[in-house]
Amino acid sequence: MARLWARTVSFDSISVGDRLPILVKWDTQESIDRLVELVLPGQPAGWRDLDTDKESAEQGRFGGMVVPAPAIVAYIAELLEKAFPIANILARGSRMEMQATAPVGPGDTVTFTGEVVGKREEGGLRLVECEIVGENQQGETVARALAVVAL
Repeated sequence: MARLWARTVSFDSISVGDRLPILVKWDTQESIDRLVELVLPGQPAGWRDLDTDKESAEQGRFGGMVVPAPAIVAYIAELLEKAFPIANILARGSRMEMQATAPVGPGDTVTFTGEVVGKREEGGLRLVECEIVGENQQGETVARALAVVAL
């Protein structure tokens, strides 16, 4: 099957089974610190997220800080931007649902892949459904997403 590319993609050129580009992300403690500042800014005084606050995270369920879920959503959006024009990703009818299934911590490398699983016309919109999976360096699934892009 073909691999999609934002510069040349069109509804007619897409087939079920086409693959999305591959996106690889490597996170360090420094990058996680920056991501936390970007996606969780200005929390109220005394607020602590058990996974992203350094002191709380060390005592928490993962034993340290992890990449916040909004950053994982941003990674998946970055992958989609390689496959589809951003105007279509943001268009009426487009949407994305993501489920984090395992933590991403310092030193983890996550590879995001995806494929077209559906294509339909509905309510005057031409919609392409994509399933996206993020796997860490150990082959463990850390995130799954379903994205619908209106073309």
